Amino acid sequence: MKYRRLTLEELKPLENEFIDFLVVNGVIADNWKLLLANDVEKSNQIIDAFSEVVFEGIMRKTQFLEYRSVGELITFSCMADLIYMAGIRLDPHGDEEIDFNDEHAVTQLLAQPIGGVKVYMDEKKYKENREKEIFEMVEQGCLISNGKLFKAIACAAAD
Repeated sequence: MKYRRLTLEELKPLENEFIDFLVVNGVIADNWKLLLANDVEKSNQIIDAFSEVVFEGIMRKTQFLEYRSVGELITFSCMADLIYMAGIRLDPHGDEEIDFNDEHAVTQLLAQPIGGVKVYMDEKKYKENREKEIFEMVEQGCLISNGKLFKAIACAAAD
């Protein structure tokens, strides 16, 4: 699999989409119940295929990611061929402590920069498939975002 199987918790809000997926693939409700009861392997293959479709759609639409920790905030702009990174890092030897999970602290820092804070930009090509790499980043803790922080940090880094 390119991605992973959706968990039951993730599948529940997608129930209508899953039913549509089953119908498009020629599986009606009664057949699905029989598959679940009698052919676990086949039903798992169908869930895997649905999971692939869902994740592929989400990853294709994803344009921005964020990764936050106590000492660093990294934002990403996921273009077609390149991924751009704009980040803020605290000097590990400095006295400043900013929790980048606190939205207010980040906004305040961008409006009024302080010493011991490094703002940086970088870019790289995807190692493999764009969507797969974005998925791996999400699985490692990045969150899909609206891009406001990326743009603000990129502007601060350009100054």
